[in-house]
Amino acid sequence: MKRWLGIVLLLGWFLPVSQAQAVEYRLQVVNMWDSGFNAFVKPGELADGASGPGLEELVASLDRGDVPRGPLLSDRTFRWGSEAVARAYGAVRVLAEITPGGEGRARWDDVRWAGKPGDRSVWVVEPSGRGRPQELYHVVLKATGPARHFIPYTPTNGQRLVTVRSPLDFVWFHEERGNLWETYLSKHVDLSNGIAVVAGANSNPLFPDIARLLVNQAEQPTTYKAVLVWRQAPADFEAPGGGFRIR
Repeated sequence: MKRWLGIVLLLGWFLPVSQAQAVEYRLQVVNMWDSGFNAFVKPGELADGASGPGLEELVASLDRGDVPRGPLLSDRTFRWGSEAVARAYGAVRVLAEITPGGEGRARWDDVRWAGKPGDRSVWVVEPSGRGRPQELYHVVLKATGPARHFIPYTPTNGQRLVTVRSPLDFVWFHEERGNLWETYLSKHVDLSNGIAVVAGANSNPLFPDIARLLVNQAEQPTTYKAVLVWRQAPADFEAPGGGFRIR
């Protein structure tokens, strides 16, 4: 009896310690047209890394559900990364229930999970159809600091960027081999804000870009927010009068 009592006491001592190591995180994502985004930004806030009242109001308006549904894109599927994708980004796989925005005043796609501080998780945003616009053009990110605007650039000369733009074929190639972080992103992605975005640029302008959101899990419960701003690719504009033929 004493032996079993000792085992129970040991389990009671270890389990709370194990549970205490898990921290709750939250990621909120919204996809919108560039026209809706431009209605909020103020002068100077379109610079890479900029912050300001317009960006804060954008996030606050999404929180309140004040942003009309018109500028929002509902065909951008938000999900957790598969085991293969997580491995490619040096991340742990997270399985969590995602609540899509759109019901009532909810605007964010929302996910909560319990994780270990210091781990990295990866989340996927991919258009579910051919719906326009196709090009990921601006990104607004917010974690513990102010909301900041970033432009997906291709890094050069050893740059570290919060939003990295790479050819989609290159992203898919290294995701399949499980070494995208090791061979490339570790040298160019800046995760000092706790969240970063990788944009996979489609070489065919008639088909969409994709996005990967990387989260470095903080020591304390943290809510991460990402506004992904899309536009129609410049090469995808239809010729005027496309429905008429000159005879």
